[in-house]
Amino acid sequence: MNFLNQFIISFFYVGYIKYAPGTISSLLFLIIFYFIPNNIVTQSILLFSLCLLGFTLCYYYSKNSIIKDPSFIVIDEIAGMSLSLFMVPKEIHLYIIAFILFRIFDIFKPGIIDKSQKVNFGIGVMLDDLLAGLLTVTILWTCIWW
Repeated sequence: MNFLNQFIISFFYVGYIKYAPGTISSLLFLIIFYFIPNNIVTQSILLFSLCLLGFTLCYYYSKNSIIKDPSFIVIDEIAGMSLSLFMVPKEIHLYIIAFILFRIFDIFKPGIIDKSQKVNFGIGVMLDDLLAGLLTVTILWTCIWW
């Protein structure tokens, strides 16, 4: 894997932090995302770009490695966190709830989230985090609208 691919797939090498790289990268991206405007076009382009990069790089990695989901790959957490915060109002308590829910769903992988990570060709690496993000944003928006 070349330098640029490693740089992206590990979120600027945050994925190489020894302890809890997924949690740390999710938290760092949450802080960055707070400053991204709540504009549907901007956030959609960002989410699409992260997914495209993530699926492509995870596929490329899976073709060249026997390790299915190494801890240094954190672009999946970045994409999942991006989906978790999609068009969520810029309120600290909502961001904290999103972070906690996303990490719970990503770590414990209830139901279909667990099954989705078993998909081959690097797809499962991204899919479980995107489903955790989808579940998180669905809960958040349900609470906001209710």
